[in-house]
Amino acid sequence: MMVRSKSVRHKKSGWAILGTVCLLLLIAAYGYGQGETAASTEGRNTSQGEEASSSTSGMNKTGAPAITQGDKFYDVAMPDKDDIWAVGYFGTIVHSPDGGRTWARQQVDTQLPLTGVSFINPQDGFVVGDQGTIFHTTDGGKTWNRQKSPVSDQKLLKVQFLSAREGFAVGSFGTILHTADGGQTWEKLPFDEDVILNDLIFLTPQEGWAVGEFETILHTTDGGKTFEKQRSDQLGELFGITFKDSQVGMAVGTDGKILRTTDGGKTWEEVEKPSGDTLLKVHYIGSTLIAVGLRGSVLSSTDDGQTWSTVTIPEHYSWLSGLAAADGLGVAVGDVGTIFSTGDDGKTWVSIGIGSYENGEAPAGKE
Repeated sequence: MMVRSKSVRHKKSGWAILGTVCLLLLIAAYGYGQGETAASTEGRNTSQGEEASSSTSGMNKTGAPAITQGDKFYDVAMPDKDDIWAVGYFGTIVHSPDGGRTWARQQVDTQLPLTGVSFINPQDGFVVGDQGTIFHTTDGGKTWNRQKSPVSDQKLLKVQFLSAREGFAVGSFGTILHTADGGQTWEKLPFDEDVILNDLIFLTPQEGWAVGEFETILHTTDGGKTFEKQRSDQLGELFGITFKDSQVGMAVGTDGKILRTTDGGKTWEEVEKPSGDTLLKVHYIGSTLIAVGLRGSVLSSTDDGQTWSTVTIPEHYSWLSGLAAADGLGVAVGDVGTIFSTGDDGKTWVSIGIGSYENGEAPAGKE
């Protein structure tokens, strides 16, 4: 756990926020004792990535499974419907070049949790994680090169690139990073508050939003030179945000909270929620909004977030924390090697990873 410096916020957030922060950082998965130190890895490049897997069961050509129930996936990216990248615990990166039919486990020079991934196209991508970790590939994951991070003492939780050169990342202790040269240099933007930022969405290099602790919602219209607080100092936490356009957006968080705006965030309205499960991400799949979270929670909205309904994924009980979509295909990732896909805007989901518990039974503490 990180030590917070603002005692008044501790009092406001209480045990509910403490528990939720522990949850996102993520379900006992950050494993500090097992991770490497920043000093031991700074400046090193990665080794070669593995070849594509050879069967639909997720086996690499070496015979080792590409995905196991021990994997915990935090984020997913899809530059197109055939190309899927998922990242997670213990430096895990897995890749499918064929829409999830086969998978390969990538080799990257870290054992730290990787919590965010963004790809511009199937060749050019970025991952971020603990201890300010940033890696970049320009050859579809054959090699991953470590980029110099200005925040090696912070966790980076989400990254988004709008082009091969323009990208943003957010993380702990109010960290917001920006690059305009494809990550050759990263600049820490001038937001200096002790608040964990969990997610971001930029529509253009100038306009974007970030969300995090205390239901903080930040908005910039000048590429991060300045940030306006659209919401803050609430008893709760926001983990995910998405926008349909510059006006209509949605944020989700603690205890199933759903916030909606139709004026670019000038006002945010709380929407009636169908579930009390904490929601970790929200994303458009086609014209449908999908939100995912704890206990296998999946929610769906076909009217831009005004009303929501629950979606059941049979025999899935654990958390889902990443969403992506491209060309009619949607993908969700999470605990126990979970990777699900949908081809009908979230109405039905099929497993394309290792998504189910044995005998359909959740282990103790996950019910």
